[in-house]
Amino acid sequence: MTDYFEFVESLMRGEKRGEALKGLRVVEITHFIFGPNIGRILAQFGAEVVKIETPGEGDRYRIAAIFGRFYKRANLLYAILNANKYIIAADARNAKARKIIFELVKKADVFVENLSAGLVDAMGIGYEAIRKVNPRIIYVSCSGYGQYGPLSRLPSFDVAAQGVASVAMKTGWEEVDEFYKLPDYFGDYLPSMYAIFAILSALYYRERTGKGQYIDISQCESLMRFMYDFTYFSLTGEEIGKTGNLDPASVPSGIFRTKDGKFVAISILTDPQFEALKSLIPELEDGNRFRKEKAKEMSRILAKWVEGKTLEEILDLAKRYRFPASPVLDDKEIANDPWRWERGSMLKVKDRLLGEIPSPGPIVMMSATPGKIKWLGRPVGYHNRLVLKKWLGMSEKEIEELEKEGIIGYWDEMPGSAPPVTWKAEMDEVFKGEKDEEG
Repeated sequence: MTDYFEFVESLMRGEKRGEALKGLRVVEITHFIFGPNIGRILAQFGAEVVKIETPGEGDRYRIAAIFGRFYKRANLLYAILNANKYIIAADARNAKARKIIFELVKKADVFVENLSAGLVDAMGIGYEAIRKVNPRIIYVSCSGYGQYGPLSRLPSFDVAAQGVASVAMKTGWEEVDEFYKLPDYFGDYLPSMYAIFAILSALYYRERTGKGQYIDISQCESLMRFMYDFTYFSLTGEEIGKTGNLDPASVPSGIFRTKDGKFVAISILTDPQFEALKSLIPELEDGNRFRKEKAKEMSRILAKWVEGKTLEEILDLAKRYRFPASPVLDDKEIANDPWRWERGSMLKVKDRLLGEIPSPGPIVMMSATPGKIKWLGRPVGYHNRLVLKKWLGMSEKEIEELEKEGIIGYWDEMPGSAPPVTWKAEMDEVFKGEKDEEG
């Protein structure tokens, strides 16, 4: 049998294996996070993804660098979110640019957009228009609140969707009249994963029937799909409300401060786990431990016990007595944890333009077809020539005419949309369309 660590390391050598989605072609007109993350994950597993942006500033998320900090004129959030994609710039509001989009769609399997509901129809690239040129297309519309209904035309971001889905209402502590958003764009990333599942399901259906279909997915509804609160309220008439760090179905539980000023997360669900913890804390008495007031009392008892021990002591006891407990780590601790790098949770992408960049790894490990991060998001219009030559067979003269007419374009000089200052166009074979990113 292969040594475990050799096996894990082999999963990181994705370049030596095939790609699960090789041959799948995706065209996207997306911005910010919700839409782009769909193409990002599909591209990790081999899909050929062409992202169409507006000439000049491109995807407006390009300028949204954390605290305004760019690296070599790139927004690394955008660069990671749009890794492995071919970036072209053509204004879909222009009739000749739309013609290019239709030609690309003819050769695609999937089309993804996350503009405001109704906007793609107004631009002439809605589902009905696209399916006329490619009846087999899987067309995905991503929005805040769905394509119809009283909220459908409103703009939406992560925090807005969390509010309308009642996620924000669940955050914070019962006695504090404040609410909080879940961090790191939960309202974007979760719906995007649902969309990927829907796309793969639609592709499987198309394989059996030959038929494409339309997918309407919203941030708000996606967030509601994983919540049990509505079922509970409908049957009991009681709202679960804010529970802080307490888990109503796992008692006792929470995040607690240790004797040495660190934090530990503990969650007790099964009876054996509870009995193990009770052997250490005799004050914990089982009787109806899942009742709300009893759960609060048990969490207070657990918090007091944790205060008297160091983090290392608690983790050692958890290992010996077999109950779930883990340290609460910060960014520095994660980045310096060798295990994260060994598992491929984090890796260093060697990018031609940006150099070596630490990045989250592919979302899952697959033994035969592991995901790959081949290059990071490129400047606006960077792959114009490559895509127009490779997908549409255009000549250099035809591309130059499109440039003269302003049908296709490139970046402005704003940070986020442009290449590094040391970059030289005449030396870049990929930019000139003479060579693919993969060689």
